[in-house]
Amino acid sequence: MQDETAKMNEICRKLERYAPPAFEFLRQGLDFTVQRMHGPMNPPLQRLLQYFQDRGIDPLDLPELIESESLPDPVEQLIEQMGGALDVMDRMNRHVSGADLCVGLRDYALSRWGLLAPAVLATWGIRETKDFGRMVFALVENGVLQKQPEDRIEDFNAVYSFDRAFDDAYKITLAEKRPQDDEEACDD
Repeated sequence: MQDETAKMNEICRKLERYAPPAFEFLRQGLDFTVQRMHGPMNPPLQRLLQYFQDRGIDPLDLPELIESESLPDPVEQLIEQMGGALDVMDRMNRHVSGADLCVGLRDYALSRWGLLAPAVLATWGIRETKDFGRMVFALVENGVLQKQPEDRIEDFNAVYSFDRAFDDAYKITLAEKRPQDDEEACDD
């Protein structure tokens, strides 16, 4: 954990435009978005993913590893119980697109701070969806996050306008006045 904190502080120092809490918000918002899109990860899949991460194994190499019999028997048995290599690879892919992440981050910010969300983000230097992309790709470049080959920083450009995205989420509508409301007011 200490190494990760030091790495995050170094990334913040390099970028010079985002406050450290912005990166913690990004990590929490990414988790929020992944959970919303893919649901919770079941314990066997968590164990398998941890096994791969601990050994630096790319889940995309799973079919080759099974074919070459490079995995321990208990790991291969678990993969078979979970539906085979292709099913496991599909379930391990918890990827979200840049646009999906931007929407998830907006929703997460609104759930945490309500109408103050854009003000909180602005104090950290986040004023547009492109800022999310800059942060994500800084984390990718520093080995904190991974990206898919098709992911590009441009995926974060103008996903939505902060003014509209946050303001429109909190529109107050007045109920239509009913004729009996006037009569009830007169009865008093």
